[in-house]
Amino acid sequence: MFYYVVIMLIFAIVFSFIFPALYLKEKDKFINSCVELQQETYKPKRFTAFSILMFLMPLLVFYLSGNITLSIFIFVFAIVAYTDVSARWIPDCVIYALLVISMVSVRLADFEAIILSVTLYIIPALLLSIYGYIVKNESWIASGDYYVFPSIGLMILPQYAAGIMFVNLFLVMLISRWIPKVPLVTIAFITFTGYQICIFSGVL
Repeated sequence: MFYYVVIMLIFAIVFSFIFPALYLKEKDKFINSCVELQQETYKPKRFTAFSILMFLMPLLVFYLSGNITLSIFIFVFAIVAYTDVSARWIPDCVIYALLVISMVSVRLADFEAIILSVTLYIIPALLLSIYGYIVKNESWIASGDYYVFPSIGLMILPQYAAGIMFVNLFLVMLISRWIPKVPLVTIAFITFTGYQICIFSGVL
């Protein structure tokens, strides 16, 4: 276990340092064909301490549960959450990996519960998006976030799905009073790992 902790610490630190360069490299590949990227002024930021904390979560969940698939899911989710908070950008390949891992982890016998969980997880965010569009003519939730939500919903029990999303939205609105443009997916990572820790600690 000690070696896994050391490896994750090293990965978290290295990832936080090399990610800005990776992002700029990917951006340069598309800069000539994408007007949106040409006009973008946002530069990726480095959050080393936050990166370390995030990449220790898979180890903590594995320690509590012994579930390697869930641990890998949280590891990939950490990459998604960090790239979102650092660059407001999530690589497509990581989104697909997250979806594949979540689908592998579920049992087909629980198909109805799976569909219910995903639906209940997405509905609160979808309703807020519709309200924002109709009333304010604004897009309050990034369209790319909806590619991530199904993967998360697959990993949550139906009775907690809607509640967790409501907590996500509440935290985003609360934190946004001091920090603008809080990424919902990053908050979702925090609540998801907190939910898993509570499950395996016997709190829920």
